[in-house]
Amino acid sequence: MASRSNSSLQVESILLGLLSKAPLHGYDLYKSLRQPGGLSLVWRINQSNLYAILDKLEKDGYLTSEYIIVDNSHPRKDFRITAKGIDCFQQWMREPVQTGREMRQIFMAKLYFALKDDLTTAEQLVDAQYLLGIQWKNDIQSNLDELLPEQEYERLVFQSRIFQVSAWLQLLDTCKGVI
Repeated sequence: MASRSNSSLQVESILLGLLSKAPLHGYDLYKSLRQPGGLSLVWRINQSNLYAILDKLEKDGYLTSEYIIVDNSHPRKDFRITAKGIDCFQQWMREPVQTGREMRQIFMAKLYFALKDDLTTAEQLVDAQYLLGIQWKNDIQSNLDELLPEQEYERLVFQSRIFQVSAWLQLLDTCKGVI
């Protein structure tokens, strides 16, 4: 999946995660993403986009599908994750996000699945993300330390980033206490 945009990769990985436990019909996937709580707190997807992404995942070998008839109704297309899809999802779930901008949605989606996988997976994700967050904060501080006194605006920007990363580190500390 490396050739697609980062945003597309995240949606695809979330769908693979939802299908990793059991096959589902596209509308059932959509409903699960719309239910209060869970992923709906951080992620939304348009229904027409959902079907297009499912078809693309199937074409690329991450999913298979079959038509099922339930109670003499119209056939419905159920999607099932493949071994390739499981491998891709597992790798995605375990990798920390690479930018602070991705923490609000992408990290929280990864944490959602990691907590459902097992506590060790969640602990490892949080620990890896924490270490990366410390690195971000140190890099930002280095940039801040190099500024000249007259670079007031730049100083405010870097201080803002430090506050954001510090807040994420506090959240990760909270996660460590919960897991």
